[in-house]
Amino acid sequence: MKKLIFLILAAILVFSIALVGCGGDEETTPASSTPASSTPASSTPADTTPAITDARLPNLGDIAKPEGGKEGGRLQLSTGMNVADIGEPSGSAGPGDAAISWLAVEPLLRIDKNNELQPWLAESFEIAADKSSITLYLREGIKYHDGSDFNADAAKYNIDREINSLMWPNLKGFSQCTKIDEYTIQIDFVDGQWDWVAVKSLGGWWSALMFCPTALEANPPEYNMTHVVGTGPFIQTGYEPNLTVTFDRNDNYWRGKPYLDGIDIAVITDSNVALMAFKSGQIHTIGVQPQDAQGVIDDGFELRESTDMVMNMCMLPSSANPDSILQDINLRRAVESAIDKQALVDAFTYGFGVPTNQGFCLDPFTDPTTIGYPYDLAAAQSYLDLAGYSEGFSTTLYIVQGMVDDVPMAIKGMLLEANITLDVVAVGYLQFVEMIGGGGTGWDGYVYSYGFSGATVDPASTLKNGPLNAIPDPANAGEWIITTWISCEQPKELCDLALLGSQTIDNSERIPIYQEISRLSTDTYCQWTYFYYVPSLSSISPLVKGHTVGEYTEFYAYTFAWLDE
Repeated sequence: MKKLIFLILAAILVFSIALVGCGGDEETTPASSTPASSTPASSTPADTTPAITDARLPNLGDIAKPEGGKEGGRLQLSTGMNVADIGEPSGSAGPGDAAISWLAVEPLLRIDKNNELQPWLAESFEIAADKSSITLYLREGIKYHDGSDFNADAAKYNIDREINSLMWPNLKGFSQCTKIDEYTIQIDFVDGQWDWVAVKSLGGWWSALMFCPTALEANPPEYNMTHVVGTGPFIQTGYEPNLTVTFDRNDNYWRGKPYLDGIDIAVITDSNVALMAFKSGQIHTIGVQPQDAQGVIDDGFELRESTDMVMNMCMLPSSANPDSILQDINLRRAVESAIDKQALVDAFTYGFGVPTNQGFCLDPFTDPTTIGYPYDLAAAQSYLDLAGYSEGFSTTLYIVQGMVDDVPMAIKGMLLEANITLDVVAVGYLQFVEMIGGGGTGWDGYVYSYGFSGATVDPASTLKNGPLNAIPDPANAGEWIITTWISCEQPKELCDLALLGSQTIDNSERIPIYQEISRLSTDTYCQWTYFYYVPSLSSISPLVKGHTVGEYTEFYAYTFAWLDE
């Protein structure tokens, strides 16, 4: 259940972490321009279904080392929190941890800027004609940092661990991994049913990366959590708790020796300190908070804006808690009707936020027919009357300690105008994990969090790691068991649709499925209350050349970067 903390605590991390460019297509804002419009044009292609044909690559092709780089120098990056787990795939990891791991460990496949699957450590892949399995042909001659071979045994080791792990749900669509020969594996789907969540996890999901089996077996999990061994372009050479993680270049990297001597990652927990370090040249990249965006532009730096992956801010009601009054949908509708989403955007997103009423907030999966609950205090009162709470009611909003409480406190003030009293309560990391996970205590009230959406985020993955993570009940055919966000209702109708969407190949058929999920989730069930999303913002020093941020030709965008100093 700890896996879900990355969905919550990333709200703390994502603006302070400076490991930008590890993935995600990005657009640029010239240094002389003003912040983007609050309604950015969508760059999402009309068809985002990955190719499912044979994708053999006879040679390195466009992923070969580019020429013309300058050797030497060390790239300086930062992260907003100390390392929790960068190398033990059976444990939990946040996005900051994953961004560090990406320097050293790689996936079997990658996802390109068109959201299509492409080979990586697998030289090619084939989909069975009946879509019941995927076969991967692995590149030969690749070595792990410790000198051991990357081969079918190593790939199977990693896949088997994740299929059988209780921590991560993403590979649960796979039933087994079979070694065909020294460099070929076949992965079968549960019940022979194609599953996009599982397949796309092979393209970069942290726990599905190809960690080194010999290193994992040789050391205890506690050691592996702060040390990562893989096949990647950089080798971890140091770790100082709360201070730094260091990597030197891998001279034997299978795609060619990197230009940089290495990469140093400093732990900088204060985002203001990180921003000053970036502007002074002490670090080379920065995740930019909306309130700092104009200052970054004014100081002559390029602001990069992306909707490839966005945080859709929301609240989760305890609608599945039998002891909670929020089981009454009219009370949930009253709450949402009393929240002025545009006012939240105006007050807290500095021109970058976009109001939304549904989980799929970007094309092509957003549903234009979803009505939602526009800000209307009279409507809120009507819903209270229907629920029998004409004089209002009280409830709680839980946030994780360390999260900024400005938006929760603004929501508290808005609800008070509708005679709804909201008690904002901060809880610790471990307590929150216990509240939301399977077998935990649950909660009564709301949880403040967000969902992931965006052009490069498959909707099946958005649901599996968010509002519809239930799994089929093996003892009751057709029924579902909620695994996380356990106090929030996950209606059978929506779970059935989510399963259908994850198993459907044709994107023209998937789009209406997810649009229906959006409409039903909001208008029929008032399942989660969404507020707004903000594009991710970042900046990269002009000294950094050769990176591939936004191009999606690399798994790690600084593999063949260099410093023009």
